[in-house]
Amino acid sequence: MINPAEDIVNVWLQEVCDHFVMNNMVVRKETRLIGGKNIGRGRGKEIDFLSTNGKGGYYWVEVSVSPNPRLALKTVRLQETIDIALNKFAPEKEAMIKKRFGIKTVNKWFVYSHKLFSKKLGEEKAYCQVLEKRGIEAIGFEKILRDIFKKLDYMGYDTPRQYLFLLKKFGYKNSDQEEVG
Repeated sequence: MINPAEDIVNVWLQEVCDHFVMNNMVVRKETRLIGGKNIGRGRGKEIDFLSTNGKGGYYWVEVSVSPNPRLALKTVRLQETIDIALNKFAPEKEAMIKKRFGIKTVNKWFVYSHKLFSKKLGEEKAYCQVLEKRGIEAIGFEKILRDIFKKLDYMGYDTPRQYLFLLKKFGYKNSDQEEVG
């Protein structure tokens, strides 16, 4: 993985949610016959995470977090951010999950950053409500950071756990200015 937010979500899924995780699964483009030749094929889209709790629950998790997001104009910002989230859960991805793994029902989680929204306009609440109506649970990245700091009590061998553990041991404070350790 290259995305630090995805690395942290991976740790959260394992440490806090107690999930077994597969990540960065490529959904290949299908070929189509055009002029007698197979056209298409290629990398296609990617599923950030597919996880299971081992008790029959399956979770499709997409992550879109940037420390400095590009914000659209206020007039289109909410709809644009909703469209980005909905497009992450493309039908071809869902078809691949069903076909490859035989999973009939999957919980959809979308990890986002509150930095996309104006607190004054109540955009974040509206955003979460729209996703919920579409069967997607919106999870704030800040919540994930708080959860993982509470749970992570050792330094693991992978880089994200080492960074998180060090931040915790050095008294990193969350956005509410409460010590997270």
